[in-house]
Amino acid sequence: MDSILTGQKPQVGGRWPVDSKHLLQLAQDMTPGGRYALANAVTQFFEHDELNEMEHRLVVEIMMRLIHRAELDLREALAEKLSALPNVPAEVVIFLANDVLSVARPVLQHSPVLNDVDLVYIISSKTAEYWQVIAQRERLSSSVVGRLVETGDADTAAKLIDNPHIVLQKSTFKKIIKTSLQSEHLQTSLLRRPEIDSDLAVELYACVSQVLRREISRRFSVTPAVIEAALDNLVEELSQEAKGILQVTPEMVTLAKQFKERGEISPVLMVKVLRRGQISFFIALFAEKLGISPDIAVRVIKKEGGKSFAIACRAVGMMKSEFASIYLLSRSVRTDEKIVDQRELAEALKYYDTVKDSDVQRIKKDWAKNPDLI
Repeated sequence: MDSILTGQKPQVGGRWPVDSKHLLQLAQDMTPGGRYALANAVTQFFEHDELNEMEHRLVVEIMMRLIHRAELDLREALAEKLSALPNVPAEVVIFLANDVLSVARPVLQHSPVLNDVDLVYIISSKTAEYWQVIAQRERLSSSVVGRLVETGDADTAAKLIDNPHIVLQKSTFKKIIKTSLQSEHLQTSLLRRPEIDSDLAVELYACVSQVLRREISRRFSVTPAVIEAALDNLVEELSQEAKGILQVTPEMVTLAKQFKERGEISPVLMVKVLRRGQISFFIALFAEKLGISPDIAVRVIKKEGGKSFAIACRAVGMMKSEFASIYLLSRSVRTDEKIVDQRELAEALKYYDTVKDSDVQRIKKDWAKNPDLI
């Protein structure tokens, strides 16, 4: 075959001579045909040889000039050709990896030139679509996998779980299990991973639907005591991760919905959660039980005088003693003071006793139509 760049025969040792004049002439050809000729010339050189220092500088300069000027379809073609080659200059690969997704995709997924630092930088500076492509690479270090999981993106986690070429560490599974609260598909995929053992299955059990719980029970030995401990640990972790005392996270909302679906939101549970100081999760449970948003639930609890709170608790069938306990324990939602005003408590309990069931239902319907009435 003639020289890829000059038409000359290879030198001794197999090196292909670089004709800088010829390359620069191709680089100055602004026609689509000229650009494709240059792209093919440089790409084929990478396929056959390594560059010495002078050749490296020349090819990088020409390649970067080409990429900057090239239309999208040519950049896509270049990225596809260069993505599998190990000796492409890092400057070129990194530039393509930060291009629009259609250009970056083959490089992010396949290029051996990208190292961990490059990948972590791209994860930190780009959007979820880029993370999801990186998650499909055949080789991923634990540090890159960890950074992908830390994004909290369920679709990225799903790509990692569906990647058959990588082995996931137990600590990674624990983080993905919490992310799976956002995605039942992710939970299903987790169960298919060969690394899932009985310990991880129990943690997953705390997050999944009834259907998947039956699957876990069939495959693993799961006792009620172990399940309760796993649920308690999960709620504690979610509460600690919340940045503020009244920050109800999407994961908390999802978990509260699962409790409701299983008929497990009870005054006993809410009192237990409050006594542990898990205020945000209490709000998620209370809101889900009432069928309102967490923001409106907070307004109900904070409403001066306790009448709105009393109506809400009556609406969900709470006993007076249960209302009194929850009223006392939720004091931190209403005020920074730790001591409850006894007159305020007495008035709230009196109203709880005297308000009619018909008024409770009417007021609850009014709230659903217009939350500003609270």
